[in-house]
Amino acid sequence: MNSRSFLDKRRIALSFSRAAETYDLFSQLQKHLANELAKTISSLKISPKNILDIGTGTGTVAFLLHGKFGDARITGCDIAPGMIEKAVQKNRSGNMIFEVADAENLPYGDGSFDLVASSTTYQWVERLDAAFAEAERVLKKTGHFAFITLGPESLAELKKSFKFTVDETAKYLHEYKTIGEISTILETCGFKVIRIDSRHVRVAYSDFKDMFRTIKGIGALNATTELPKGLRGRSKIRSLIKYYESNYRMEDNIYATYEVIEAVCVKA
Repeated sequence: MNSRSFLDKRRIALSFSRAAETYDLFSQLQKHLANELAKTISSLKISPKNILDIGTGTGTVAFLLHGKFGDARITGCDIAPGMIEKAVQKNRSGNMIFEVADAENLPYGDGSFDLVASSTTYQWVERLDAAFAEAERVLKKTGHFAFITLGPESLAELKKSFKFTVDETAKYLHEYKTIGEISTILETCGFKVIRIDSRHVRVAYSDFKDMFRTIKGIGALNATTELPKGLRGRSKIRSLIKYYESNYRMEDNIYATYEVIEAVCVKA
């Protein structure tokens, strides 16, 4: 779509690098989804010898897969150097390595891995077709590709609050691909989709500041090249917070909804 903003890779890498020290503290949702992905991979009844975790962050998925496939050689890569530094600090296994790499331009040879995994990474990728093509390239024939990403209904409450109180047209959160778009790109890139589904996860926060602190704490800030200029002044910020906390409550907390898309594919 020509109207969408483009993602700034340098900004993404910098934001997540800066959040490396706080990521494990604030990434409860990401940890939950990482565990879900690891369970899905376990259910495939495969025995991969070489595994790649794309967008590894501080290594959550990589360490979970190491626990399930102890003899496998596991590589975790991420565009954010700060995240890789943290993963390296946590690593105690000689079978695991962590390194900086771009999902759209992986530094690995063709057919290097039996399994490629990724959790909550592809929503940050500018060219999803290039990233999926790279995942397909580095997989061995009949190798598995399993990932979780976020869909466009994520943070719908925050998007509505911005539009109602600040600017009806501005996009303060960048847009994610739909499940249909993701399916089409996967097939175009040479994957056979075994399963792809979408579900909604609701996360509770004590208040708006807690929610924003969590988002900032994992480095998930707007990374578009065309950031809106509308949110200026304390009055607009107060209006935004008041609207959100008035309309999206769950008992004593507020909530945010995330659309979780999970896919399992095989290299055709």
